[in-house]
Amino acid sequence: MKILLAVDGSRYSEVAMGLLKALKIGKKAEATILTVIPEHVFLGGRTLVELLGRSTALKAQVRKAEAEKASELLVKLSKSLAARGFKVETMVRRGSPADEIIKTCRSIRADLVLVGFKGTSDTPEFLFGSVAHKVIKYAPCSVLVAKRGSKAIGRVLVPLDGSKHSHEAVQFLLRMPLPRDAEVLLLTVVQAFAAAFVQAYTLNLERDRHIIAELQKAEEEAAERLMTEAESQFRRGGYKVSAIVARGDPSKEILREAARQNVDLIALGAKGLTGVRGFLLGSVAQRIARYARSSVLIVRPLKG
Repeated sequence: MKILLAVDGSRYSEVAMGLLKALKIGKKAEATILTVIPEHVFLGGRTLVELLGRSTALKAQVRKAEAEKASELLVKLSKSLAARGFKVETMVRRGSPADEIIKTCRSIRADLVLVGFKGTSDTPEFLFGSVAHKVIKYAPCSVLVAKRGSKAIGRVLVPLDGSKHSHEAVQFLLRMPLPRDAEVLLLTVVQAFAAAFVQAYTLNLERDRHIIAELQKAEEEAAERLMTEAESQFRRGGYKVSAIVARGDPSKEILREAARQNVDLIALGAKGLTGVRGFLLGSVAQRIARYARSSVLIVRPLKG
């Protein structure tokens, strides 16, 4: 597995580093640690270095200081990961952090990119960091957004909906793999049919009650089959597994169950059954990444 760890020296990049260690996948992973020296472009297309003046020596001094600071950060982190069995490379880039992270994902053909929920450039008032938001939306690979520090991955919530992305989330976790002592909580959310059909002008709740009952029964049976299949795969992998069936809005139920179970990680597909073709990220995945208290793994199917 090829992993890209994007860091900027912020508290959340430290959380991302700790999360990578907690996954305990060092001996099977190649890690590239990337830090991007941001070059903010002001009105008129001028960068900070250009605004410092025409002095070549001053510009060189600023760039040297930035490079040294970036190098110190990477050396410290690479030693820490190498001690855990990772094969480590480091990279320094200049430009827009999100753009450089996405480009590097493509160039090294990363399977997974780790980013902190917020970075050094994000203001405290913003709920979601701008870099993390752009990376989860446009990265060509799976994305792990680090939100909460954890020395171990104890509980992982895996929402399932029967889509290919949901299936890929299960396979990704099995390939990664999770720590063997992790507990996997499978969750499927079935629709609240009565509430849905009240809003459907083509059907009448009273007149078509038998249709609603049949559809509800069919979906519950499908949920059971889905859970049974995923449960058996995780059990064969040696994990402790439990299954939860909820009813209602998928985003709300996933967030509610994640908080109730105090999970360390939510792992879900980038899109679900209702995802619109052409959209890079489903609405459920976006909401979970934004509002979950725990770290979030958004899985995209492997290409080729």
